[in-house]
Amino acid sequence: MMDHADHADSAFDVSAFRSTPHGAGAVATIELFGDVSPALIALCGSDVFVGALSLRHFADIDEGLVARLAPERAILFPHGGTRIVALLAEWLTTRGARWIDDPLSLRDGIDPMELFPEADGKVEAFAMTTLVRAQSRLAVKLLLAQGARWNACAPTAKDLPRSRRLNRLIDPPRVVLAGLPNAGKSSLSNRLLGREASIVSAHAGTTRDAVASRLDLAGLSVDWLDLPGFRTGTTDAVSTSELRAIELARLMLADADYVVALAAPDAPWPILSRAADLKLFTKCDLDGARQSPHAQDAELFVSSTTGEGVDALATHIRDALVPPEDRASNAPWVFDLRLAPELA
Repeated sequence: MMDHADHADSAFDVSAFRSTPHGAGAVATIELFGDVSPALIALCGSDVFVGALSLRHFADIDEGLVARLAPERAILFPHGGTRIVALLAEWLTTRGARWIDDPLSLRDGIDPMELFPEADGKVEAFAMTTLVRAQSRLAVKLLLAQGARWNACAPTAKDLPRSRRLNRLIDPPRVVLAGLPNAGKSSLSNRLLGREASIVSAHAGTTRDAVASRLDLAGLSVDWLDLPGFRTGTTDAVSTSELRAIELARLMLADADYVVALAAPDAPWPILSRAADLKLFTKCDLDGARQSPHAQDAELFVSSTTGEGVDALATHIRDALVPPEDRASNAPWVFDLRLAPELA
């Protein structure tokens, strides 16, 4: 039987993409694509099941969080320090990882015109190729309309900001849910997922290995990260591992595309290292909940028990990340810069 040391020397077939931290001290992100399980076993000593956000040791290099979003995709969240990231990159490279500049470059070897000879022009062929990997159902009609839109009007630089937002229909944005222990984060995540994906308990600090999953929010697929609970007051009784998970969770906020702060009648707003994009108040079905002092700053109210407000929450996040006016625009969508290299 192979031990961890044996696994650590094993080669594996994955592509890797590193995101640059947004600021000093921010956590780095390394995304793995392909045959992910052997890579995680070699790096962490054991696999991480799909849907988990787990604190793990990365060989003898660092400790960090692993989000297993799909069988073929995982995200590593090590420290953002240059030396640590360089060591991890070297470790992965020596075992066969192929580094890419952007996840979209996984398509560089594909000639869309050869794949779809029936396409009416280059834009339509590229759109059909992109459609194969687009994660959100809202992308379908928009991509199929691009051939006509590009023929009617060539894209310009002013189309790029809208196109970057629309690209979230292809590659899911990262949404982080942050709140104090037992503010109802796990119950809300389970409600959105439609399954029990995280531990729900009355004991504060229960969620350590939290939810990392692909969610459909009113037609927009997102990578949903339910972070370990933030604490207030003394941490004397908190384990070192839990403190480490909380520290890394704080750092992960810097790389999120959208942050939801959660409060409840018995849980005040968390103190975050960046401003929340949405203040969400949960457990609104409880008697007197809306009169709670914590409810005064809330922008939306939900109940994981009754489902009240959950659909409105999904729509709100979708429209914030991919605004309705972007989806309704008849201007061309630059969904692949290979079609307009002059705009790159």
